[in-house]
Amino acid sequence: MKYFKEVLLCASAIALSGVLGAHAQQEDGERKLSTVTVTGSYIQGSPEDAALPVDVLTAADLVLEGKPSVTELIRNLGVSSGVDGQTNQFASNGLEGTSNVNLRGLGPARTLVLINGRRHTFHPYSIGEQAQLFVDTNSIPSIAVGRIEVLKDGAAALYGSDAIAGVVNFITRDDLEGFEIGGSYQTFEGTDGEYDVSAAYGFQGSNFNWVTSVGYQFRNEVRANEKEWGVQPYANNPVGGWSAISNPGRFVPLGIGANGLTPLAANVNDVGCEPLGGTLAPTCVFNFTQFDNLVEEEERFQFLTEYNRQLGNGAELHLELMYAQTDVPTWKTSPSYPPQVLTNQVLLASHPGFQQYIADNPGAFPTGTVAALFIGRSFGLGGYPGTGSSQEGSRDYNTWRGSGSYTGSFENDINYDLGLSYSTTEGYRLTNDTYITGLTSALRGFGVCTDPNTGFDPATGTVPYAPGYAGTLTAGAGGCEYYNPFSNGIAANAVTGAENPGYVPGLENSVALADWLTDPSETTATTDLLVFDAVFSGTSNVQAAGGAIGWAAGAQVRRESFEVEPSALTDLSVTPGPGGTGPYSFLAGTNAADREQTIYAVFGELQVPLYDNLDMQVAVRYEDYGGSIGSTFDPKVAAKWQVNDNIALRGSAQTSFRGPTLNQLDGVGTTLQFVSAASAFKAIDQFGNPDLAPESAFSFNFGALFEQGGFNASLDYYNFDFEDPIIVEEQSNIVAAAVTALRAGDLSDPILSRITFNDPNNIITGTGTPAAGSDIARVRTGVVNGPNIKTSGIDLRLGNTFGAMQGGGEISLGLDATYIIEYDVAPYFVEGVSIGGGDYVGQFNRSNFTRSMPQWKANVFANYALGDHNLRAVMRHIDSYKDERAPAARGGVGEKIDAQTTFDLFYNWKAPFEFDLGLSVVNVTDEDPPFAAFDLNYDPYTHNPFGRTFKINLTKRFGGGS
Repeated sequence: MKYFKEVLLCASAIALSGVLGAHAQQEDGERKLSTVTVTGSYIQGSPEDAALPVDVLTAADLVLEGKPSVTELIRNLGVSSGVDGQTNQFASNGLEGTSNVNLRGLGPARTLVLINGRRHTFHPYSIGEQAQLFVDTNSIPSIAVGRIEVLKDGAAALYGSDAIAGVVNFITRDDLEGFEIGGSYQTFEGTDGEYDVSAAYGFQGSNFNWVTSVGYQFRNEVRANEKEWGVQPYANNPVGGWSAISNPGRFVPLGIGANGLTPLAANVNDVGCEPLGGTLAPTCVFNFTQFDNLVEEEERFQFLTEYNRQLGNGAELHLELMYAQTDVPTWKTSPSYPPQVLTNQVLLASHPGFQQYIADNPGAFPTGTVAALFIGRSFGLGGYPGTGSSQEGSRDYNTWRGSGSYTGSFENDINYDLGLSYSTTEGYRLTNDTYITGLTSALRGFGVCTDPNTGFDPATGTVPYAPGYAGTLTAGAGGCEYYNPFSNGIAANAVTGAENPGYVPGLENSVALADWLTDPSETTATTDLLVFDAVFSGTSNVQAAGGAIGWAAGAQVRRESFEVEPSALTDLSVTPGPGGTGPYSFLAGTNAADREQTIYAVFGELQVPLYDNLDMQVAVRYEDYGGSIGSTFDPKVAAKWQVNDNIALRGSAQTSFRGPTLNQLDGVGTTLQFVSAASAFKAIDQFGNPDLAPESAFSFNFGALFEQGGFNASLDYYNFDFEDPIIVEEQSNIVAAAVTALRAGDLSDPILSRITFNDPNNIITGTGTPAAGSDIARVRTGVVNGPNIKTSGIDLRLGNTFGAMQGGGEISLGLDATYIIEYDVAPYFVEGVSIGGGDYVGQFNRSNFTRSMPQWKANVFANYALGDHNLRAVMRHIDSYKDERAPAARGGVGEKIDAQTTFDLFYNWKAPFEFDLGLSVVNVTDEDPPFAAFDLNYDPYTHNPFGRTFKINLTKRFGGGS
């Protein structure tokens, strides 16, 4: 990497020496520049068609496509790949209600998101499988956005870390005059509708303006089974939400042996499995996605007010205040989660449900059975007793942002821009789970009357009294209840209503018992960001052949903090639980965290008009993280050559640097991921790493632009070369290596240290060694510096406006496409085992640390404008790609994820009396998302699952209107 920097610095020095020594006397007059400061430069007056690949989307552009939400807008961009925002439960581990940007498929943490050119705080919950913090774009009020600038190029030399893949700058509108109110409603099959209402007021004074915008959005929940493809039979997709740890479950008969309880036979499947809707394969498997939502109920409120004033000395004061709140009040999930450890779920033959089962099914258990080990989850096909169906949790996020700037010019025409901004987001997550000890106690008849966190002790056979309980404890009596794991306690399937022929009234689990068994795991996480910016710019007295040299220089100080406050039951230092991972069967606890860091930076930039037709940008930045992370010096060179009136060439090269975020340096986080060897979701523990090195990249871009008459085109080639990217080790590869070692009988293989087995002595099968995969309880992964990555591709944009047609209308056509040539990842090592590697483009990438990456995406549009009417049609195409996982890991299905082409229609009318009407039909032909071997049977990172969607927008303006 240092050699790339040296080359760039030499190139910069040569270019500057040639300029400074060549033309100090320019006689052609001053070069005239626009007054716009575009994303990618700090120099006021930089031309909007400068050397950098910047796409600008205005509010008017978005109106022509039905005012899409920020999530829809980002997903549709050709340069974005593998984004969150539609269905996040299985795709992103608990990020419901959020959205992010992922340019070039390099990860949301590597795209810098700005609001009015200034940084915004991270969302406090990271993308679970990647440990990446990101800016939640759902917190940005869409009604306040005037335009969005997308810089598709590395920009660390100007903006610092996080700008490796590019920059997305949301710029709010300050030109509104009068009052504007609007709303929209959209619907598709399976939903009760989604709507938003918004209002904005703007006042334009003689030397100031003030604009305030408020918005409210509501999304109704949509169950996964509302779509025909949402819940598939086991044979169609064994990994589509099916778990081998079910309810009804299975039992291992136990008898008295020389060393205590000993397995007497293989698994006994509960006879109620299939009548209640499960599948025998060969043990009972349970589909949990039928209890989940495709869309969660969401409420979102957004507010932004900004004030701009021209002061007497020519300076301008800018103040803005933003608030956003997202509430997911009834997040739906499985009736219960599968326990990580199964060997403590023992019930005695005296259990009333057990006795009834034996009476109804003679011979089901062998002679000599004195107890049974229950292999299953607490609640399943019968639903959660408290709700009769799904279990519920919640998510809530609150964001505040205050920003101010003071800009102007000194008497010597040097511009200054001083900015101070503060933003913070507090996130709250509540997820319910079953107590480990509580279930053990309730299986012995001591439910409700004991403490679920300390209850029955199977090692001693004692039952501690619950706090405040003074009576005599008797199993199943005197306020104590049995938990019944058999199907004879389930009246009917909670989803279909199909009755259970084996149900025996009186054996059902009570609501009181369910609520006693289950409690919330809660965390409150907070991030905040304080940034001070100082930028000075101007035009030097040095003249190049094409005009005066523009310059900018500045400094930035930013303080970041990250805090996690778990509830007492979730805090491992308070409630370690029987195994040290917390009190719950599935969800692991965590530790409190309170971390902060201060980053200092200085930077400089030159805009050099080498000749009338050749412009160059040179930028450098020094950024210091302090401590073990250290500092970096990153240069950038960009140039544009206007070959003639029609053709221009542009290019850039730069180095980038990104230090680890605070959540990656220490602590333990746990995500829930499907482990194919265990055929169930398991806890994947992610350990932070204080020894992380920063990641760095060298990238370059070159392209050509053509414009003639109403036709314009751009073609850009990009190339990124990463070193030491910060990744999370991939659990599926660790598990595969561990299973290989077990099957080979190599119990000394260090890769096995990454696996915790729930039955290390395998009392279930009596083999004396862990089973190959079925006994996996949890997997340990680390946040590490991963393998080098090289990616390159091509962006193509075409547009043509045919001008006034016969009858007065105007037709325009356009194309926006991105083709990824390569995404080569080197192998890396975990405990000496080589992991991964290869070209990840054109893959689902569920077996590695990246996201879905179709090789190409394209949007084609045709637009017809006639007076106050506008009609627009858009074709969107996403290329097919493969599921790279081995057949066993994807249930033997879904090797290829098909291409998808959809068509959208939009109509807009500027009606009389300052009304604007918009009608939209998205996915006119009602295409289902292509099948993928995933929990919801499609790829939520890539495809829209909603089918044909109808939307109406209505806006009314009062007063000046703008």
